[in-house]
Amino acid sequence: MKFNRLKYVSVGVFITLFSCQQLDKKAITIFSGIKKDSTLKYAKRFSIARHKNYTLVFLFGNKQNLDTTATYLIYENNQLIDNTPQNIITIKNSCNKIAALSSIYANMLYELGEVNKIAAIDNRDYINNKEIIANCNNGKIAELSKGTEINLEQTIKLNPDIVFTFGMGDPKKDVNTKLLQAKIPVAISLDHLEETPLARAEWIKFFACFVNKTTKADSIFNAIEKNYNDLQLLGKKTKQQPTVFNEIKTGDIWYVPGGKSYIAELLKDAGANYIWKEDVNSGSLPLSFEQVYFKAKQADFWINLGLCNSKTELLNYEPRYTEFKAFKTGNIFNNNKNINNNGYSDYWETGIIYPNKVLNDLLIIFHPELKAQLEDKLFYYKQLK
Repeated sequence: MKFNRLKYVSVGVFITLFSCQQLDKKAITIFSGIKKDSTLKYAKRFSIARHKNYTLVFLFGNKQNLDTTATYLIYENNQLIDNTPQNIITIKNSCNKIAALSSIYANMLYELGEVNKIAAIDNRDYINNKEIIANCNNGKIAELSKGTEINLEQTIKLNPDIVFTFGMGDPKKDVNTKLLQAKIPVAISLDHLEETPLARAEWIKFFACFVNKTTKADSIFNAIEKNYNDLQLLGKKTKQQPTVFNEIKTGDIWYVPGGKSYIAELLKDAGANYIWKEDVNSGSLPLSFEQVYFKAKQADFWINLGLCNSKTELLNYEPRYTEFKAFKTGNIFNNNKNINNNGYSDYWETGIIYPNKVLNDLLIIFHPELKAQLEDKLFYYKQLK
């Protein structure tokens, strides 16, 4: 079942939303007085509606953002459940045992002050957060996966209040049917489909709904937003815009961010000239070495180079990298300044939550003349030597 996307919230709208089902008078009464959360400014893949007794969270997985593909009702009053339309996922407020199947989701909960509610993660190899690692070591947090699939038997035995998982917005493909049969609620996070840095960061409000930390999430995000916008103004005032390219070749393919991606947005806000900025894609572009070399050989900067820690290591992957101007001048910066014992950077853990810190780094790298107006350190990036 698909619902029309939530724009205005009223009794009439909810009758439209649930028109494919038989609603009795009790259900209509319950949904009266609900109001859309107007504080969401950037995120396009979810929406929130609030009532004094419950919260509704709508997920927009459709590629064109036209349909609601999942709805979560977070409630306090058990009587509400008897009148809830089918296909709405009901969750008792608030979740106390959470399976967070991404280091991003786990750190969202950590930032909300709810790390002790994390009962499971997917793979601890990707975790940098010391408190989460400690909770893994002392048995407070279970590890559910070392590969692409989670341990279903272990997950069902754990019986979490909710599972936060990665997906593309299609519940039929994203959610394992055995978890549904076990009546374990699953929330699909679509933060990775957002196209701007602040839209991704605003997903902290999504996670906050499930742990009753809306006020905390608003406070965190408002500070991020203000700092990001202040830094963005600095980037707009820069006179020179250095040319930039990113990533490295994987096998025979060199994947670069599209011109409408959140990375392209970050580079624009940092006063840089991304060489694929005219592209209209929000995802990655699969290119050959020759295609990248043709456009990027004279680019001023090269960033985001996988797991590489040095120029020598970079050449071990591809000797022809010496032909790029950025390699010759040493303007190579990777986002792996802080890594765990497995080589994974905390950029992928907290950089999504704090794009203002990423933007601060990029402004320092591209515009050192602004350093006096910035945080005088690199949070995530380091120069490869």
